Amino acid sequence: MGTTREADRMRARMVNILRNEMSRPRVLTPQEKVIEAWKRETVEFLKRRGKEIIIINSDKGNKTTIMNKEEYREKMKIVVNDERVSFVGSPTYNLARFVAFQLSPLANNPLNIKSSEELSTFLTEQRLPEGVVLVSLDVVSLFTNVPIELVLNEVDRRFGEMEGHTALDKDELTRLLSFCLTSGYFQFEGESYIQLEGVAMGSPISPIVADIAMQRVLESIMSNSPLRIIFVKKYVDDLLVAIHKDDVQHVLEKFNDFHPRIQFTLEEEVENKLQYLDMLLHRSPDGLIKSVGYSKPCSSQRMLNYHSVHPINMLLNMAKNFTNRVRNLTTKDDENPDEVIKKVLRKNAFPEHIIRSLLRPEQGLRGAGGTNVEEARLNETMEFHSMIYVRGLSERWKNAINKAPGNRKIAFKPTEIVRKHFTRVKDPIPMEHKSDVIYDIPCGGCDLHYIGTTGQHLKNRLQQHRRDCRPPIINEQASALCAHTSNTGHKFKFDDTKIIDTHKHYFKRLFLEMLHINKNITRVVNRRQDIEKLSAVYAALIGIDDVTARE
Repeated sequence: MGTTREADRMRARMVNILRNEMSRPRVLTPQEKVIEAWKRETVEFLKRRGKEIIIINSDKGNKTTIMNKEEYREKMKIVVNDERVSFVGSPTYNLARFVAFQLSPLANNPLNIKSSEELSTFLTEQRLPEGVVLVSLDVVSLFTNVPIELVLNEVDRRFGEMEGHTALDKDELTRLLSFCLTSGYFQFEGESYIQLEGVAMGSPISPIVADIAMQRVLESIMSNSPLRIIFVKKYVDDLLVAIHKDDVQHVLEKFNDFHPRIQFTLEEEVENKLQYLDMLLHRSPDGLIKSVGYSKPCSSQRMLNYHSVHPINMLLNMAKNFTNRVRNLTTKDDENPDEVIKKVLRKNAFPEHIIRSLLRPEQGLRGAGGTNVEEARLNETMEFHSMIYVRGLSERWKNAINKAPGNRKIAFKPTEIVRKHFTRVKDPIPMEHKSDVIYDIPCGGCDLHYIGTTGQHLKNRLQQHRRDCRPPIINEQASALCAHTSNTGHKFKFDDTKIIDTHKHYFKRLFLEMLHINKNITRVVNRRQDIEKLSAVYAALIGIDDVTARE
């Protein structure tokens, strides 16, 4: 942000905008009134039934699922007995991400496709010989059935492809990979489970490991099989295969014979049509393959509603990307993609004039557009910052930042999301094992408190405090908590510690700590320097006249 004076000018400008917005009466539009009513109804429903039900996101179709809690528990017991694991938040998550990067060259395979658009482009260049049909093969629960020994052998065999990319030698990489693949565990209802086979859902290493296993399957079958296969394309665990019709009955058997844990299902054409990913493929009598966009019957066709609390440029870009996607996937001459686009956008409350503008690509939309080369080059030198989105306020903040000196860009993140009403299905983390927290420790001899922050487990930080306060106190300057104990003889009630805030970002967490200290300045033992970096500009927001005043 430049000099301290420039930073304070920007802070003052932002605070002034916020105070003006807070003093302005809020007038709801008719659509916002409806949404507010729905929100109140949802909250009331959760108060009445929240203990009986589970609310989660469905695996497919972008739908919200509401289940009876007992039914969910029974299904989870089946999953637990099948040794399936969610890896997000695991202690080895960062290590798995590191190892996944080391393995990334192994993902370069001509059979892989990155998107439906890429496949659609490939298919327009194909003409199938007479007698060749399309089939799709799908692995049954690939992640939880990946043979670990197979993957380790493949990494050992293909290590040469990673030389020059990784600084690890073969033995080091293999041992790290083995550790990541055999250390998956999770908790359910207080019980700990370890995964015996497969890879964990949510682990950064799972996609590349599954891809390595699938590549080995395809390499083996393509090189040693008499099957008359014209081409194979793969998206994760979904295969699209062009094969002679007389070999269709044998292809599933051949794939399923490769390994007992990797089992496939097969789907054949029906009336020369085959659904694959989000496309419906049409094979014409002359061997050409055309496609149209396809939504499964279970799909809600739900996107961001036009009246939802999101920045207008986000809504317009989403709609534009959807329009381009549907058009790119539609290569069948007698299909009109615009009808599908209209139907979905109307379902998500987009106004007719917006829809008409989207369907006139030569005119486009103000506020919606792609990234050109110059913009991409400019982005490389930009500072990017994220802020929560508040309609009306955020736009004014963004304009103020854009006018300020410097090269920075603001991205907004919405706070009004359905996910915040979802049930937390994972076992809660015990307070003492939480990290990245701001905590409050009451004094046992007076009404004062100590507020601190830590990035480590709270339990470890409290142990440090206990050691520092153990008589004789060697260094009372270790913290304000030590100084208070040394000066008064009071003992802090560490067992009554409370977490008052959390944030993963270090500097934002320090800022939050200063705010909490300043807000409680007359009832904490913290020193003056604990808040000296808190700008006086924020005084008007936190409700005091002097951010450094203790009296």
